[in-house]
Amino acid sequence: MKLKYSLLSLSIALLMTACGGGGGENDSHASKPGSGTVGSNPSTGNNAQFTKISEFKVLDVGSELTAQDFGLSTWNPTALVRTDDVLYIANSQSESKILRYDLKQKRALSAIDPLKIEGLAKKWDSLADIEIHAERLYVASYGSNRVDILDISQPQPSFVMALGTGVWWGDTVNHALVHSNAVTADDRYIYVPDMEGRINVWRQSDAIAQNHLKAKKFARLSLPDCGRNCNARMEVMRDHLYTSHPNGKTYVHDINQIRENDTHIAPILTESNLATLLHRHDDGTVYTARNDGSIATYPTQEFGLKSILPKHNIDQFKKYILKGQAESSHIERAADVAVYGQQLIHLSNQRVKLLPMVTLQQNKTKQLSSALLLTESKAQNQTLVLQDGESWEALTNSAERHVYMNRILSAELSSNALTLKSYSAVPVRNLQIRAKIRHSDDWVILADLDELTPFSTAKFNIKLNDQSRFPLADGSGSIQLAGLSQTTLIPSDIFDLHVTSETDEHVKKLNKIQAKWKIYFGKYDEPGKWCRVTPVYAREWVIMMTNLAYMLSTPEFENLWFNHKAVMGHDFFGNAGQVDGPNGIYMPEDYVRIYKEILNRNEINLGITNMGGGLGGGTVLGVDTWLFYGHYRLSGFRIIAHEFGHHWGGHNSAWAMSSHGFEPMVDWLNFYFQRRPGSLPYMDPNVNAFHLTPDAALCQGVNQNIVRGVASTAPWNKIDEYFKNNPMPIQ
Repeated sequence: MKLKYSLLSLSIALLMTACGGGGGENDSHASKPGSGTVGSNPSTGNNAQFTKISEFKVLDVGSELTAQDFGLSTWNPTALVRTDDVLYIANSQSESKILRYDLKQKRALSAIDPLKIEGLAKKWDSLADIEIHAERLYVASYGSNRVDILDISQPQPSFVMALGTGVWWGDTVNHALVHSNAVTADDRYIYVPDMEGRINVWRQSDAIAQNHLKAKKFARLSLPDCGRNCNARMEVMRDHLYTSHPNGKTYVHDINQIRENDTHIAPILTESNLATLLHRHDDGTVYTARNDGSIATYPTQEFGLKSILPKHNIDQFKKYILKGQAESSHIERAADVAVYGQQLIHLSNQRVKLLPMVTLQQNKTKQLSSALLLTESKAQNQTLVLQDGESWEALTNSAERHVYMNRILSAELSSNALTLKSYSAVPVRNLQIRAKIRHSDDWVILADLDELTPFSTAKFNIKLNDQSRFPLADGSGSIQLAGLSQTTLIPSDIFDLHVTSETDEHVKKLNKIQAKWKIYFGKYDEPGKWCRVTPVYAREWVIMMTNLAYMLSTPEFENLWFNHKAVMGHDFFGNAGQVDGPNGIYMPEDYVRIYKEILNRNEINLGITNMGGGLGGGTVLGVDTWLFYGHYRLSGFRIIAHEFGHHWGGHNSAWAMSSHGFEPMVDWLNFYFQRRPGSLPYMDPNVNAFHLTPDAALCQGVNQNIVRGVASTAPWNKIDEYFKNNPMPIQ
């Protein structure tokens, strides 16, 4: 394939303009292909009757606070908290201070310097956390082994007292803190975890000047797994204390269970991989930072004791974009968050981002509108990938060259642009870009596209606003998103996008793939064992993995897997062999678990081996050159399945035995499909014509005996026989 570029500018306004005088559906007209605008539809003008379906928030273009905003050359923000219009930021450096920023006036205020506060006059050694409650600022200093309390009711903070003793030794049961790593407070108590696996509790009534560095602890709560630098985050909601670790493990304690001198009060709820922090805003909305970085919001009143988080969230933010950036980014795992009006303040990786939240309202009308029509030739820009001449460095750049098998055709909205990607090896035509609106079951048609070139990316500029109308995919009417005009750029996570076609059979097959594997090309380059990937190998790898992902997503494979003994004559088994017990013969629950694992396998790092077969295990999957053209023929998928199976088991298991289990089953399933033309995404070896590649350009030369093989002539096998006697329902 030759590399082609088309750089054609297109600015598309996805608008529906109201036309005076009414008019019926027969007056509506679709935009001309490539015209860049959707035609006016009088039936969706100002007279349209809308029904509110839902309301949700999105993140608009944000900004970032930097050290320079505070007159600093460097900084290390570790925690933040807001009260009224002022944001407090813990800046943990050799001369640690608490920075203050006026969010309303957008300017830095004077910093809080502990050395200049009468009665304190001690450095903060490693600021871990800060909290504000009832006009008091609580400062947890990890290295100082104390929590300082400041009165901030006046413009100049004043010192009240410190909890702990200032050293980590001594009476750690009743007085001392052993490296305080967080703090929160309510009207009754002050809560401070330290590295002893506990939360130390003091009464507010004991937080007075006379008890400076000698206040006795009231009680202690158990906090498992909180050792050195556990960096917990806490929030009090009603009568419960929520504590989260950076790994997402979250604990809930019942505050009403706290009794004087009680020790090791156990949490009433614990969940792993849940949230890195919970933050309750003034309006009762709880902002929850999830392990994957996303921020989900919940109403306080929905929190109960059956599970830590409510079943349904209000909103969820996954991506953000800052002013001056070209593309949106995934939200990083938060170290802390705060909220100011309609602004999310997010701290992660020593960066403080201010992210405006805009409310959108989804409205529905029975009146119809027309979809945007796009033509590939008029894309703003188009690029091709995996093309002859592409460098090894480019091919093995996994950030730029990868594909998820269940998203071989993909679409993304970002920065007022619609980007369409195809890792299909053949052209796809008559495409429909459908969009599922957040918090809705409605699918709308965002655009129709004439075609996409194999292994290509096409980008179209589009504009959405309050006048945009999105036709429902079921033809029942149209959707409006009121509030879009208030956004600077199209928020990237308004829609879940899906590329489909009602006429292209290849697209239909690709959309049946359930396997979520992320495949990319490894930097393997060990002489005698590995050969460098080249474009022709990369394209064929995509073809082979597409066929494999498709086969393992079919009802046929599911039938075979869950009837393994009836088909193959033996149970599946793990590395322990054909014995009862752990990692031996599979039980029913093992089949269920592993079936999900097959489809949900994560990354697969592909390569070309020179070993007489292949190599697999972990993320690695490599096969020899003859498989790249032999898979269409009598070589089949046996070795590919064998190496794929090494992710789960060795040669003593049914994952990688030539006569048992996964290897022959997948190989025979491939031949079963090969006898049925059109049953796999790729059955024509001339799509990539790997077998015509000059030997000098390959790791190993092409074997013409293999090329002459015909897959459909493979011997009748157990799977052919099984489906003969147990035919699949007609789809």
